[in-house]
Amino acid sequence: MNNSQCVMRNVLAVVCASFLIGGCGEEPQKPAPKPAQNKIDLSNAKDGTYTVESSRDEKLGHSTLTLTIKDKKIVAAEFTGYDLFGNVKDADYGSLTGKDSADYKKAQVAVNAIKTYPAQLVETQDLSKVDAISGASISYGQFVETTKRAVEEASK
Repeated sequence: MNNSQCVMRNVLAVVCASFLIGGCGEEPQKPAPKPAQNKIDLSNAKDGTYTVESSRDEKLGHSTLTLTIKDKKIVAAEFTGYDLFGNVKDADYGSLTGKDSADYKKAQVAVNAIKTYPAQLVETQDLSKVDAISGASISYGQFVETTKRAVEEASK
């Protein structure tokens, strides 16, 4: 073995060892902070009930949000997801390939997430504290969009 082969072999050994050692001591990832633009301001919101529709996702449909505001607080919220055909996303959503399929299970993650977003918003009064749920990012985006639009409408 010549000198350059020995150097390459040693470099390769050091690189491999670095990956092995570095991988063992990995710190758990922290959740990404929510963007500041997810803050909502209710200081100018008028009492009332406001219903808005999200933009339509070309594959997964759209959503509606009905937000009730009283005394500058969100007192009720109802969020409903609709598939491309206008059907409510419910226990049958995603079952076209069978209720044992991966598609169905993923679709039901979104259905369950849709149910949690309004309660979190009413409880925290802060859109940035509503937890995005992995596997339901389109629904979360639609919830953020409709919440902002409803608050804007209430503040006119």
